Amino acid sequence: MELEENDTEGIVVLPGALEALSSLPAGRAAIATSCTDGLAKARIGATGLPVPPVLVTAEQTPIGKPAPEPYLLAADKLGVDPRRCLVVEDATSGIQAGRAAGCATLAVLTHLTPGSSGADAEVPDLSAVRFDVGSNGVTLAPAIRPVVG
Repeated sequence: MELEENDTEGIVVLPGALEALSSLPAGRAAIATSCTDGLAKARIGATGLPVPPVLVTAEQTPIGKPAPEPYLLAADKLGVDPRRCLVVEDATSGIQAGRAAGCATLAVLTHLTPGSSGADAEVPDLSAVRFDVGSNGVTLAPAIRPVVG
């Protein structure tokens, strides 16, 4: 475990991830991962991404993905009905877990083939969407990309 936690070389932030996490106010985002607590913190720390107050790791749930427990616990810690949550995932087991928890799902196709995820929506990466925060919650919209000419 110590070797994994110290091996952070090559860990990069995927396009749009920083913008997505930064756009969400405190209490509106969580990370639910199959990593151990130490490994999750090491990898997130290596990226420089902001860590939401809710971080659900393998030690906190008796059964991991594709079971819904990680996402159900994250929703509970946020104080939100899972049916009002969006799971953003790049793995089939995570999509399955999100759907089993009753959440809407967005597949990031870094490791998935288009059309194979089983998610409600798919994007090549998070730079393709933006998270808009309003009085009724957070909605997803296509990203507005500047015209380069």
